[in-house]
Amino acid sequence: MPSVTENALTLWSWPLATARWNSDMVEMMMGAQRVIAARLPTIVAAMQNPIAADHVELNRMVSEKVGAFNASGESVTAAGGAVHRAADANARALGQMASGRILWAQDWMRLAERNLAAMAALAALPTATLAPLRSGVKANDRRLRR
Repeated sequence: MPSVTENALTLWSWPLATARWNSDMVEMMMGAQRVIAARLPTIVAAMQNPIAADHVELNRMVSEKVGAFNASGESVTAAGGAVHRAADANARALGQMASGRILWAQDWMRLAERNLAAMAALAALPTATLAPLRSGVKANDRRLRR
């Protein structure tokens, strides 16, 4: 789990991360276009003669996508968990205040840390979600260019 300082830096550098994400997205789309163009003849050949098809490459197409989207989904789940933990903590604190209990400084600090972690997780989510997809496209683009 990232520290408070790391979470604060994530939020502070969010505009730069967004600019990098935009650049990564364009790079991934251009690479995906080249990968699709390189793999299209393999797909067409498999449709014309399924027995003589390049089953290794066809298998790789599916397994890589499943793996990349699984890793991408894990980052979404992790961010959702941080938001859920912060929401639970906020609800518990509100319930305690409603019942007349005083929240002390350490209680407020824990709440602030959980909320900061949730905001940082959401700020880092686009980059974390794109990273496995981008790395897969980049690796395929490099491999298929040879």
